[in-house]
Amino acid sequence: MRTDILDIHDFYRSPLGGVARDFIVNRIAAAWGKGTGLKIAGFGYTNPYLEALDEATARFALAPGGQGVIRWPHGKANAACLVREYEWPIADASLDRVLIVHGLEEAPAPQRLMREVWRVLKDDGRVIIVASHRRGLWSVIDTTPFAAGRPYLRRRLEGLLRDSILRPTAWDSALFFPPVSGKLLVRVAKTWERAGAMLWPGLGGVVMVEAEKDMLTPVGLASRAGVRAIRPAIAAPQPLRHQSRRDNHT
Repeated sequence: MRTDILDIHDFYRSPLGGVARDFIVNRIAAAWGKGTGLKIAGFGYTNPYLEALDEATARFALAPGGQGVIRWPHGKANAACLVREYEWPIADASLDRVLIVHGLEEAPAPQRLMREVWRVLKDDGRVIIVASHRRGLWSVIDTTPFAAGRPYLRRRLEGLLRDSILRPTAWDSALFFPPVSGKLLVRVAKTWERAGAMLWPGLGGVVMVEAEKDMLTPVGLASRAGVRAIRPAIAAPQPLRHQSRRDNHT
């Protein structure tokens, strides 16, 4: 069961949500700028973040059916729609970038979601995932959408990406200040964020990763004249394996 769209929308209309959005947008802008010339889709609840990528050729906000959707952008032709978790109405290899915020933590099958990302990205496409960090306060204080679903550690997120033939290229963190509303906290959040990034970089409220589509990867071993050699081939997602009981509880 996903968090209701109205709860997420109301969070981003609050002072705390606005500050959180600004810190995360700064990290996204460092990687993608304003999205100049790019075709970008966001999955989860990405409306406030897509706003900053205003030089993109095209922007789409894809909302999972269990969450709900809000018309976006305001005052322009609607570019937001409900989609099935793993069946997006987007052609193969047609997007330059995919942004995921509030989309991974509550996904019933994260690997299937990542394979859908792989499918829609161009050969040189990239994805940025913003996920709640298991060691951060934002995943344990139940006052924001970042406390919903399954938080992630870097190693687990990296494994998920590699299993989906996506290669991590850059890591970052954000939201080092506690998720507590209040005028004073919001005013000092910038100072707190700067100090947290320097003093305890592993304790951010969200972990962020940029990954690229991996088109060439070893997919098997060939034996010839008694010699084992890796035979590279164009990558394609492999059939899902049943998770072990241990995996289901990590």
